[in-house]
Amino acid sequence: MLAVCILAFSLLGACASKPNALKTTHADPLNCQAIPGNENHQQLCVITTVNKGDLWFVIGDGKFSQHQLIDELSFSDGSDSPISLYEFSISPGGNYLAVTVAEEGHPTLLFVPLQRILQEHIESWDLPVIATYPGGINIENWQSDNQLIVSSDQDLIDYRHGGELGEFRNFLIHLPDGTISLLSKQ
Repeated sequence: MLAVCILAFSLLGACASKPNALKTTHADPLNCQAIPGNENHQQLCVITTVNKGDLWFVIGDGKFSQHQLIDELSFSDGSDSPISLYEFSISPGGNYLAVTVAEEGHPTLLFVPLQRILQEHIESWDLPVIATYPGGINIENWQSDNQLIVSSDQDLIDYRHGGELGEFRNFLIHLPDGTISLLSKQ
């Protein structure tokens, strides 16, 4: 945990010299989650700044652990349109990362092959992207390493722009193919 604090303060210190340089997104400016099955007790962390966008990095919890910036995970496109990171969740086996981002307030759920990025540093992948404009989408929990439960007020099975359900319902998304099924009303 000490390493997390040191890295966070280093990143925050780099931004402190500019007024309003640190921009919080959804809650805290620094968010970390343990990477399941990792013997070095590593965590995946993200911080969002105005001038650099979202910075993803892995930190370890040990005397000889290395910290690693993960450029392949940045969802900022370099344009002037700010992107907000709402939430992220790592699958129980650590194979997938689910991330909800929004540009101009429109939420999109993205999936990332986390282990492949960490081990092979791949820069592109073929996993589902689920946009829910004009509605919303929330990550609920992982049912297994390749099945995520989300809630949305959009019909994710038969999505069409403006096809709101009027209430949030739970859906199951199967990876890697993106098959979606309705679970229940929330």
